[in-house]
Amino acid sequence: MNIKNIIYTFLLLHLSSFGVGREILNFYLEEPENNLYQSYGELENKDGKKYYKWKIGTGTSKLNENWTFDYDIEKKYDKNSNTDGWENTFSLYRKLEEKEVFGKNWSMDIGPYIKYNVSDISSDFGEDFKENKYSLRYRVRTNSDIGLGGAYWGFDFFLSSIDTNSRDGYSLEGNLTGSINLGYGFQNFFTIYNEYLDYGNNRGTYLFRIENNFRWTYDLNENFAFSLDSEIDSYNYYKNTDQDKSFKFNVGPYLLYSQDITEKLRIFAKIGITGYNFEEVKTKFSNVSESGLYMKIRCGFEYIF
Repeated sequence: MNIKNIIYTFLLLHLSSFGVGREILNFYLEEPENNLYQSYGELENKDGKKYYKWKIGTGTSKLNENWTFDYDIEKKYDKNSNTDGWENTFSLYRKLEEKEVFGKNWSMDIGPYIKYNVSDISSDFGEDFKENKYSLRYRVRTNSDIGLGGAYWGFDFFLSSIDTNSRDGYSLEGNLTGSINLGYGFQNFFTIYNEYLDYGNNRGTYLFRIENNFRWTYDLNENFAFSLDSEIDSYNYYKNTDQDKSFKFNVGPYLLYSQDITEKLRIFAKIGITGYNFEEVKTKFSNVSESGLYMKIRCGFEYIF
C-alpha cells in the first residue's frame, strides 16, 4: 500500500457508515468485505490528569444489501475522580434509494439508534450519572468537488427519548457534518450540532455545538507517518438551563504506525508527542478553566472479514 496514491481519492465513509473500510495512517480505504471489527486502548494525559479508555469493540456489519448494523462499546475510567463508566452506541439502519437533487446524488438511510452512557462516581465526588438516548435517525450524504481531494458531507436528524437519573424527556436534533481533503496531507473534519433539549435540568434549551478536527499528515513510509492534529469542541447553551458553555482545544504532533499482520488483521498505534490542551466550563454557578501539557496514546488492532 502506498499512502500517496490514495491521498487525493479517499472518501470518509465512516462519517456515514454507508460502507466498510478502514483508516490507515490517517487516510481512509474502502474495503469490499462486509464486516469490520476494531479494538484499542487509549491513555489521555491532560496536565498530569490521566483518563483511560478501552474500546472493547467498534465496527460495522453489513447484514444484507440494504441493512447494516454498527456498534461501539467503550469502557472509560477517570483516575483523578475515581470514576468509571460505559459509553456504548448501537445502530441498525436501512439504506434507502438514492435521489438526485441540485445535480448531485444523495445517499440516505434510516433506522433506530441507541446510546448508553452511564458513570459510577465515587461518593466523594457526587452522584452517579446516566443519560441514555433512544432515537430514530435519518441521514443523507453527498460528495462535492471542494479541495484537491473533494469533500464528503451531509445531514443527520434525530428524534430521541432521553432516560436520565433525574428527569426523563426528549430531544430534537439536526446536524451538518462533513470532511474536506485539502490535498498535500491536509484534512478537515467538522460537525455543527443543533439540538433542542427537554430533559434533566434542560427545559426547552437550545444547544449549539461545533466539533472540528484539522490535521496534516506526512507519510514516512508504508508503516509510519507523522501528523499534526488540532481539535476544537465547543458547546453553547441557551435558555432554561444551569449550563452555559464549555470549550476544549488541543493541538499536538503524533507518530502513527500501521502494520498488516495478514490480509485481514492489522495492528496500529498513534503516539502523541507532548502537545497543548485548554478547557473551560462555565455554568450558572461556576466558571472553571485549565490548560497545560497534553498527550494521547492509542494502540490496538482491527480485523476485516
